[in-house]
Amino acid sequence: MVRIVGRGLTRGRVGGAAIGVAVVLALALSVAPAVLAADHTVDVAGFAFAPQATTIHVGDTVTWANSDAQSHTATADDGSWQTGTISGNTSKSLTFTTAGTFAYHCSIHQQMTATLVVTAAAPATDTAATTYAEDVGDPGPGVLLVALGAIVGLVAGGRRFARRA
Repeated sequence: MVRIVGRGLTRGRVGGAAIGVAVVLALALSVAPAVLAADHTVDVAGFAFAPQATTIHVGDTVTWANSDAQSHTATADDGSWQTGTISGNTSKSLTFTTAGTFAYHCSIHQQMTATLVVTAAAPATDTAATTYAEDVGDPGPGVLLVALGAIVGLVAGGRRFARRA
């Protein structure tokens, strides 16, 4: 006579394993490198924009910080964007969604000019980069969270699939 031990894959066992796998995947994705939009500042002081040329990526934000007592603007020469009036000691920000090279000026003080270059979105992080021993630092909490998630997943899955005598 043959005795079959265990009940095979039941919904509870598959569910437990799926939860473990989901935890591991969620933790792994939480530490994956992401390309984030950046913030850039253009100083408006002494009736000038500094820096004179700024290069950013699509999705980045530029803040014009006016430290003059007088109001200024940042207005694209082609009229495609403008900050509106930036009062003294205040700032205005714009997020750029289109690539291009934009000459701009202050519409109040025409002698104030500068250039903004908006390039395609930032390139993905190079995941095959060489790491030298002296460059390795603290791995941070992400590695520990992934390891903990893997252990929890294995334990939960192992208990669900364990044979019962």
